Amino acid sequence: MIIRILSRLRRLVRLPVAASLAVPLMACHGPIQVHGNEPDPQAVTQITPGHSTKADVTGLLGSPTSIATFDANTWYYVSRRMVGSSFSNPTLVSQKVYVVEFDNQGVVKDFQTRLNNAPEIDMITRTTPAPGRELTLMQQLLGNFGRFNESGGGDLGGGAGGKPKS
Repeated sequence: MIIRILSRLRRLVRLPVAASLAVPLMACHGPIQVHGNEPDPQAVTQITPGHSTKADVTGLLGSPTSIATFDANTWYYVSRRMVGSSFSNPTLVSQKVYVVEFDNQGVVKDFQTRLNNAPEIDMITRTTPAPGRELTLMQQLLGNFGRFNESGGGDLGGGAGGKPKS
């Protein structure tokens, strides 16, 4: 009898313990997030160098994610898949970059697909020093009291017209 009760208690305890261990593990990996423009693969195959125009590309892929800074005839379509977790930064799973280059007449000259070529860019933590001294919030708020009216009159010292200060 006692053994039967103990075995039932073990079964009842196992379920809550298993559930309490599974919940934190489920929170570790979130859903896949898609960032950018991920065009339809069939639309990508319809772009042919020498035949497709800017209007054709815009109709098939939509507006570009970015246009090259110094060459308006180079368009970029960037798509990123990231997995986010509850307690850390999202992780890059895959990236596709479609690079479309046009000639001067607006016809596709070159079309490239680049996969997973996102370099990691480290942010610089240093700051640019500024001349002067750093003031606290109270020094900034109270620092100007008494600076404008040294003589006790209504003249703020300067401005156009009026009598010069002696």
